[in-house]
Amino acid sequence: MEYYEMLLPGITVVPIIGVVVLLIWRKANKKQAAIIGILSESVALVIPLVLLSVLRRNESIVFSLPWIPNMGVSFRLSLNWLSLTFLMTEVIVTLVAMVYSLGEKTGEKHSNYYYALLLLFSLGMSGTTLSDDVFLFYIFWELMLVASVLLILVWGHGEIRFKVALKYFIFTHLGSLMVLVCLITMYVNFGTANMTEWMAQVSSLPVNMQVFMIIFFLIGFSVKMAIFPLHIWLPDAHTVAPMPVTIILAAAMLSMGTYGILRFPFTFFTLERLQPFAIWMMLAGLVSEVYGALMALAEKDIKRIIAFSSVSQMGYILFGLGTLTIRGMQGAIMHVVYHAIIKGLLFMVVGILIAITNERDIQKISGLGFKFPALCISAAIGVLGISGMPPLGIFNSEWMIFAGGFDSGVSIALTVMTLIGSLLTVIYALRFFGSIFFGKRLPEDLPKKAPLALVIPTMAVTIFLIIQGLIPGPMLTWAMKGLAGIFGGIF
Repeated sequence: MEYYEMLLPGITVVPIIGVVVLLIWRKANKKQAAIIGILSESVALVIPLVLLSVLRRNESIVFSLPWIPNMGVSFRLSLNWLSLTFLMTEVIVTLVAMVYSLGEKTGEKHSNYYYALLLLFSLGMSGTTLSDDVFLFYIFWELMLVASVLLILVWGHGEIRFKVALKYFIFTHLGSLMVLVCLITMYVNFGTANMTEWMAQVSSLPVNMQVFMIIFFLIGFSVKMAIFPLHIWLPDAHTVAPMPVTIILAAAMLSMGTYGILRFPFTFFTLERLQPFAIWMMLAGLVSEVYGALMALAEKDIKRIIAFSSVSQMGYILFGLGTLTIRGMQGAIMHVVYHAIIKGLLFMVVGILIAITNERDIQKISGLGFKFPALCISAAIGVLGISGMPPLGIFNSEWMIFAGGFDSGVSIALTVMTLIGSLLTVIYALRFFGSIFFGKRLPEDLPKKAPLALVIPTMAVTIFLIIQGLIPGPMLTWAMKGLAGIFGGIF
């Protein structure tokens, strides 16, 4: 076994060590717990960066150890260009959320458990992207659900958090069970939990069974993406969750549904099998895009405005995947990353707004632009970014998604409607920015400065967003290599 193969499990092992340390160190204060969490997550970020040079030579890195031989189950992790894109996204988002937590009141009590759960939440997402064994995949998939539910249940806002956490758990778990049905079906038919080995055998399944599994996979993973009408868990969960958890939910966890669609139905089934579902995916994407934007426009709670924005943006991604074209799917992958950066930024701005105004009603917040110029600049960049204004990143991904729609041959009218529907994003984004930062100052009694511990990470993400928009080449390369490496069944 090569040295780089030994490094790969460190992405999952180091956070576990951090969790163990935090569980043992019960008297750790918030800063001490944060240091353990941030250090653990930083190592999880450094390892794939170290492996990047190896990945350029080998295209994939695999670590495998026997786990349950009698069941054909192994502890098998695989890092390729596609999993790298999603892995880096969620680790960076979690790291930013942990730093942002230092300026928040969340986690001041039971800090060790709070940061331990944040690490487990991230571990669930990392393991999901790396797993090449279906048994292991599902364990990590459910881990991120359990960790996020506990974070909402314990540190969420208001008594309603108990009902919200229950709804979130039940609804998303139902989606997971649909995925589990497909995974067990293939395991029973192939006698192994190795997902790489499945690729060569899926075509032997009866056509009706393949169609059945595609439907279940798409619906199950669309629940995690919060595609309309499967989104009902998202607005309440995002609103009630503490802000750092909301950042991770919106900017990282939603992308796991996209990864699931890419990793399973799009990898295992041929273009011929997937083609009948293209128009339905594009149509669902369009409806979700428009519905989420209209709800964001109608909402008054500033946190729910950004939450419904996620429903809309996931619609763009599903539309891009549904085109079944290289450009459309590359755009969808890039949109996942850009959405993560922008949505993280916008929720960080909202967190600062709530901290300085103690208000969440957009009608009771206005005129903050000259009072808090740095916050105004970050909000402006985020709003321009979500609106798809060049040279910020979403312009690049939307361009490719729309180009993929025109290339698909499915329905030019559907692509035109999606493009026109993007105007709704501009409208709710400008309403959000204009209402809050211009006009008469409300509330009148405000602190002289925004909390520095919240402003610094927010400005850092703002700069990162600008850089990603100006230099999209590396990300596009990763997306292209990811598609080439995993879609053997399509292209």
